[in-house]
Amino acid sequence: MATATQMQTATEHNLQRQESTVRIEAALRFDKYIGLPYWPERNFVIDIAKSVHPKLADAKKLQARTAALEKVGKTMTDYEVALVRAARPFYTINDDNPDLGDGEIVIPARNFLSFVNHASMEAPKAIPRIGAKGLTFIGVRFFGPVDGFRTGLTMTDAKMFSRFVKMAESNQRVFSETPYVANFVAHATLTLDEEVIRAGDFRKLIEWGGKWIGIGGARPQGFGRFTVADWTVR
Repeated sequence: MATATQMQTATEHNLQRQESTVRIEAALRFDKYIGLPYWPERNFVIDIAKSVHPKLADAKKLQARTAALEKVGKTMTDYEVALVRAARPFYTINDDNPDLGDGEIVIPARNFLSFVNHASMEAPKAIPRIGAKGLTFIGVRFFGPVDGFRTGLTMTDAKMFSRFVKMAESNQRVFSETPYVANFVAHATLTLDEEVIRAGDFRKLIEWGGKWIGIGGARPQGFGRFTVADWTVR
């Protein structure tokens, strides 16, 4: 049981944290962004595919797939739903149909915080950084009902990034298309504990990372880059 002294110390520490916490209204202006999330359903689809030899005839493939599904207590309907859900190209909120991901596209908190850690590892010495990965997840949080940046866009606003992609096991290339959204400003309210990093220094890190690191998929091809459109500290 905590003593009166320990309780007083904990209370004082909590008050100090509240005093060091600021709220930031942040807006990031993106040129183009690919979500490319990896859904849990994709693992399920891959595991079932491992049980179906690619050289089997269509009837035999269906038989093998059905048997594999029965082993894990799933049906063909479950598999078909998983195929659709595994292919959702963005994280979304307020979906009319969650299986399709037809709501508003968001950039999730975990993607943004991972970006912050990546930028902290790669930034030159002149750029302020967060020294330890764990501090990012403690010191930077999202405030409000949405745990991430809202884009105001839906799948109907998406365009297609088309290219040939080299296969991992050979020099053969396959044609691939990935939806992306372009020319938008993403908004979020953050809370920042300035014991981790000062708000002004945090902005410098975000600006550097937006220019050189980016968020989301196809970053080597220039996707996911952004500039800071607004950074209001309250």
